[in-house]
Formats: sequence, C-alpha cells, structure tokens
Amino acid sequence: MKFAVFTDLHHDQVFDGERRIREFLSFAEGEGVSFIVSLGDLCKPIEKNRGISDILGQVKVPVYFAAGNHDLEENTPEEWMNFIGVKSTYSSFSYGNIKFIILDACYMKLGNKIFPYLKSRHLKKADQYPLIPDFEVQWLKREMQREDLYYIIFSHHSLANDFENRGVSNREEIREILSRRKTVLCMNGHDHGEDCKIIRGIPYYTLNSITYLWHGKKDICPFGEDIHQKYPYLSHMILYREPLYCTVEIADGKGTIIGAKSDYWHITPEDVGIPDRKWNNISVQPKALDFEFSLPPL
Repeated sequence: MKFAVFTDLHHDQVFDGERRIREFLSFAEGEGVSFIVSLGDLCKPIEKNRGISDILGQVKVPVYFAAGNHDLEENTPEEWMNFIGVKSTYSSFSYGNIKFIILDACYMKLGNKIFPYLKSRHLKKADQYPLIPDFEVQWLKREMQREDLYYIIFSHHSLANDFENRGVSNREEIREILSRRKTVLCMNGHDHGEDCKIIRGIPYYTLNSITYLWHGKKDICPFGEDIHQKYPYLSHMILYREPLYCTVEIADGKGTIIGAKSDYWHITPEDVGIPDRKWNNISVQPKALDFEFSLPPL
C-alpha cells in the first residue's frame, strides 16, 4: 500500500498554489497511490477558493483532510466541513489491518470553556491552544480499542514539538493513548519544516510545507511590487521552487517515507538571518524528510 501526503498550501497567501497542487496530484497519480492526505492549512473555506476544492474533488482516489488553524481562523468548523465535503473535523478510515485516524486540535480553552479556534478570540497568554478536547480524546480511545490493528495518526498540529506553543497542548495525554496500541507512525504539518522524533518507540514525523517556510523577519519582495501588493505575506516567506510532499509505502512489515526535494526560490534562510536553517526548533531545509519505520508483529 502506498499513499501520498501534503500540507500547508496556504493558497490564499501565494500566487502559485494551483500549480503546486496540480504537480503534486500528477505525481501521486503516477505513483499509483491508494489515497491522498492533506494535513491542513489548504485554503480559507470561501467561494473564491472553490477552484482548489474542485481540483481535489476530481482526483480518482480518496482524499482525506485534516483541519488547519488557517483553514478555521476566520470560519466555523461547519463552514470548513461544507467546503471540503466532510461530516466531521476528526475521523478514521481503514485499509487492511491499518487504521488511520485524523485528529483535530483546532480548539482553545479559556477558563472552563472550550471553543473552536478563531484567531480573533485567541488570547495567547490566557488560553490553552492548540487543544484536543476531552470529547475527542474519548472518541480516540474508542477508535483504538482493537489490539489486532496497526494505527497511523494524522494531525495538523504536532504531537511532538515542545517549542513554545507550537505543539498540541495536551500532547502527553494523547501520546500515552497512542503508546497503548501498535501506533507505527504519526504525521503532522503546521511547522513548515521537516523533523522526526521517536517517542516511546513511535515516530512523530513533521512534513514540510508544499509551498514555503515562514520567517517574519524582514520585508523582502523578490517577486515584484505588483505581486507583493496582491500577496503581502510573501515578504515574510521563503518559497520552495518546487512543491514538497511525501509518499508513504508499507510492505513486508516496513514503512518507507520518501520526501520530495527542491530548492529555495530567490532567497535563502541566511538572507533573513536564519544561519542554522532551523525555525520553530525544526529544520527548514528545502525538502521533505526521508524516513523508514517498522511494523511489529500483531
């Protein structure tokens, strides 16, 4: 079995999002994948972005979606679900003896109240975010009752990144649940870089953005004033020349992740004062990480 994964297109913020999606889908089709996963931050769920959802809707294999914070920062979960065409922001599906689970950490807790994430409501010094709420935690436990299955977990936010508030705030609770079963891989986006941490024998793999790394340090406009007026956030990005993504192949008790390789487009991390090419505590090299993992006997 083989599947393809991409994340963090941020179609609203860049001028070539459609090109990147089409190139990725062409690659995935050529690889003969069984399904495709988007790990979030695809685009705002609004009518002007309908072209992106239409392109993904025409794919011949199933496409599964995780919700990202930028997908929901100005829209409700219901609006996102209607736009994507799903019934829940968290879900599961199975292929053979592997159960795949998609988690949603786009929640915030203030006092005793839990809300779906909204950027305008987020109080960085007061609330708990990102958060997998208790009702979803209980659902996860029910989804992982069987001991005769392997489990692969997808989420937008990291279950492993301990840098500032990047990772899921109750990640230790979630990792404890995952460690009770044969969880062979966790994959996330959000951090716009590549990383893999092994925690209790489980690999937590961060997939690089299909589009860019974020720096937010200097206003550099390499694409011309007209483009930057239309896409002002470009001045705080370093675009990858070609789209980044990965395939995951599982066969004969082994999993192999093969990541796409690219280069920086016009400027480099050194140009904006990132000499070690690390941001949010992970590597921002212009590639997706290659990695191998094993499946223990059931």
